[in-house]
Amino acid sequence: MVGDGNAATGKPVGRPFVNILLVEDNLAEARLLQEVLKGSLLSRFNLAHVKRLKDAIAQIEVDHFDVILLDLTLPDSYGLASLDSLIEHAPKLPIVVLTNTNDDELAVEAVRHGAQDYIVKRQLNQDILVRSLRYAIERKQAAEALREANEILELRVQERTAELETANELLRREIEWCQRIQERLELAQKAGKIGTFEWSIPSNEITWTAELEALYGLAPGSFNGRYDDWIQTLHPDDRRNTEQELWQAVRVGQGLDTEFRIILPNGEIRWIAVKSSLFHDLAGKPMRMIGIHMDITEKKQLEAQFLRAQRLESLGTLASGIAHDLNNILSPILMGAQLLPLKFPDVNDQTRQMIKTIETSAQRGAGLVKQILSFARGVEGKRVSLQMSHLLLEIRKIIQQTLPKSIDINTDISPDLWMILGDVTQMHQVFMNLCVNARDAMPEGGVLQIEAENLLLDEQYARMHLDANIGSYVVVTVTDTGTGIPPDILHRIFDPFFTTKEIGKGTGLGLSAVLGIVKSHGGFVDVQSEVNKGSTFKVYLPANPSTVVPTGEHLELLLGHQELILVVDDEPAIRESTKTTLETYNYRVLTASDGIEAVSVFAEHKDKIQAVLIDMMMPSVGGLAIIPLLRQFNPGIYVVIMSGLNSTEAVLQAECVGCQGFLPKPFTTRELLQILPRDRCTSSP
Repeated sequence: MVGDGNAATGKPVGRPFVNILLVEDNLAEARLLQEVLKGSLLSRFNLAHVKRLKDAIAQIEVDHFDVILLDLTLPDSYGLASLDSLIEHAPKLPIVVLTNTNDDELAVEAVRHGAQDYIVKRQLNQDILVRSLRYAIERKQAAEALREANEILELRVQERTAELETANELLRREIEWCQRIQERLELAQKAGKIGTFEWSIPSNEITWTAELEALYGLAPGSFNGRYDDWIQTLHPDDRRNTEQELWQAVRVGQGLDTEFRIILPNGEIRWIAVKSSLFHDLAGKPMRMIGIHMDITEKKQLEAQFLRAQRLESLGTLASGIAHDLNNILSPILMGAQLLPLKFPDVNDQTRQMIKTIETSAQRGAGLVKQILSFARGVEGKRVSLQMSHLLLEIRKIIQQTLPKSIDINTDISPDLWMILGDVTQMHQVFMNLCVNARDAMPEGGVLQIEAENLLLDEQYARMHLDANIGSYVVVTVTDTGTGIPPDILHRIFDPFFTTKEIGKGTGLGLSAVLGIVKSHGGFVDVQSEVNKGSTFKVYLPANPSTVVPTGEHLELLLGHQELILVVDDEPAIRESTKTTLETYNYRVLTASDGIEAVSVFAEHKDKIQAVLIDMMMPSVGGLAIIPLLRQFNPGIYVVIMSGLNSTEAVLQAECVGCQGFLPKPFTTRELLQILPRDRCTSSP
């Protein structure tokens, strides 16, 4: 039955059953192998016999076999090529090679190619053959089991690797998110001038962030963490109270919430607000305090301005109330002093001189009352159509004769000044007061500059200045190169009775009268000053409408092309009026009310915003501090600083942070449109 490929060995019950495919072209040898296998006591065998390789390949595709016995010499194949072909078609079947050659090298090559064993036909017996078949099957099964285990392990490794990669990706995203949050927090702290601290109460050591060190004017990492060194940075007037508040907070078990002044290494005084929380151990003992320091200097300055406005209002009310009573008191004194010489013509010279002193003093008192009334409610005199150029030339003539020769007087007065409707005497008083103050500010000599020009104030300009109105103005500028006015008293110079002059050399009513007279004429005054550099007073007087010659603005030439502009100002009126003006002239506008909001808006639209208009002085954080933060997003952004402080120092500060423009407040529509970067702004999508 070997010849038909279905020969079977004996059928001992209970013995393992093995299906064998014999690939042998020699029929005699095939029958010999069948006879050898019959006597096996351990297994029973079902032997299928084919003579050609192609028949073997066809057979394994339709039937199940446990092992292949392969002769390397076949009619259609020879040598190890036969082995390779079978392995290619049945990689999981164990193969035992049969050969007549006792060649060790061939045996090794056969095993390397994938055979499980190598048997020489002449040395064949039942034990060798059965053992070789059984071992071949076992080894192949073990190899397959190992391969499957490896595949399963590899699959699990791949799955685990994928899980780890997913977990790593999630972790990476979480880390990036945390980093972004940290960066935003640091950016917000820088913009808001906020720094954090931690105070270990048992060890009395303090840890500061770099932002907090910057608030105190220190380089990053330079604070040594000593409590005593921090206390020394406090203003001497605030040191004791602040320290008492701190330890009182620790005693009652709550955080510190207070305000105090500090002195920076350069001598500058800043206001700091502290808000913190106190943490205890399990026994309730205070262990550490964590909180923030915030620079509130700008806030304090605004509060001072508000208090000044209230004080001026109160003083004005008081001055107005007492002026009439003083006039009632002075009137009979003055009249009596003038009548006495007539009633008593024969009095001696000493008595006559005393009467003259009484009259002079009463007249001086009446003059002071007049100045008080000018400040309080703007006493109106006789208003006529007045050409300011004539009055200013007359004042120049007077001061050239009276001022020291060490003071050079320069004038630049427009020849076609508009007329104003004003009181000649009061206007004379205004500009003589300003010139005399300029003289007093230049004891060692200097330059006094008087300028006058016409100016059209539009709605944009008027919205940015409380006292300004839309219309035509004559602007007279008085500039000196004197000592200047310290910033801490600049806001008080118009207060009645406030003076920095020595006793007996000034009443403190000169500038109060200037302000009152100018306001009574519908105008306003703007002041800029720098210590040791000089002061500039700009007096804005409404022009007489009948004398104003209309001028073409040609603002249509300054139309935008839908460029996106960011406007940052804490004053809603200025912010909204600037926005309206720009939108009217074909710009798109985003607005922000403070520095932190500006950073947030700019970060969101950094690729679209083409220019930034930002106020120099704002609560919490000013424009100069915000500009470097904006340039982190877009280093080439075009920035224009807006400021009511039109001084050389302010312009230099703007240039130092890389601003391309400086726009002094208040400004006209033309000035606003001309400052924009028309050579860089292009149409936006």
